[in-house]
Amino acid sequence: MKRFERILIQLAVVHFILLVAAQFLLEIPSFKLYTNKSIYYEGVLKNEQQPTLETIDR
Repeated sequence: MKRFERILIQLAVVHFILLVAAQFLLEIPSFKLYTNKSIYYEGVLKNEQQPTLETIDR
């Protein structure tokens, strides 16, 4: 049981280190553009203004 607990603690430490490293890399703007593809799908990089649609008639 001690061996299993030691392995779990080691996995938790490695997971924490990888999490901190990933968060640090995502703070770098030039690196973020290559890793986050959702900005292309959302249209954030385009500077075009779409016309606003009214959904409720007033």
